[in-house]
Amino acid sequence: MKKILNLMMALSIFAAAPVAMAEGALDKGNFSANVAYTTDYVYRGISLSDDNAAVSGGFDWGHKGFYLGTWASSISPVADETVEIDWYGGYGNEFKGISYTIDLLYYYYPGDSGDLDFFEFGGSLGYTWDVALKPTLGFGIMHSEDGFDGTDSETYYKHTLGLSLPYEFGFNFTYGYQAFDPDEVGINGYNHWGIDISRSLSIFDFTFGYSDTDGNGETFEGDGTEKIVFTVGASF
Repeated sequence: MKKILNLMMALSIFAAAPVAMAEGALDKGNFSANVAYTTDYVYRGISLSDDNAAVSGGFDWGHKGFYLGTWASSISPVADETVEIDWYGGYGNEFKGISYTIDLLYYYYPGDSGDLDFFEFGGSLGYTWDVALKPTLGFGIMHSEDGFDGTDSETYYKHTLGLSLPYEFGFNFTYGYQAFDPDEVGINGYNHWGIDISRSLSIFDFTFGYSDTDGNGETFEGDGTEKIVFTVGASF
């Protein structure tokens, strides 16, 4: 899930990536692939790999602002599922310097339970100032009527600040709020936040990050405590 949200928000992850991906004619240049290794698969402040390493990979296609893709990752056993497979699509563009996306995602957990699968839909906005460090602000919102593990209605709000640092390093700050139906989950929601430092070398991307949640995040699923994560990925 995290890679997809970062694809869409590309301010860490939402609007820029699909737009850039969609340039050009319909040919093999519109296709891309990615693989990654991370020391902990952290999604919205919660570890989905039980604080262990995870491997992931995916494929993307874009044309004239439209994009489609799929992405899969190993996860810690939930019911009898050990793999997450995500399918997503949408449209991204720019209007007077403001980038935007309209997004639809489906999270699929192959196995016998069938209770974990769910859809999300939403969008994002982003704006970059043409000044020193190229500060980029982003906001995204995703909603599901039948969330993870049957949690019913839930909504996620994400805010990002990205900076272009010297020597081609990138900095990103993220604040998010995951809202739930308290009658189903027992809490109204939780806050999470994090920072990432990234650097690209050729086809490789290296990211070193920190994330944490508030008290409700630590209670939900029991694995929302502070984390330090290193990720190395490659795109083709």
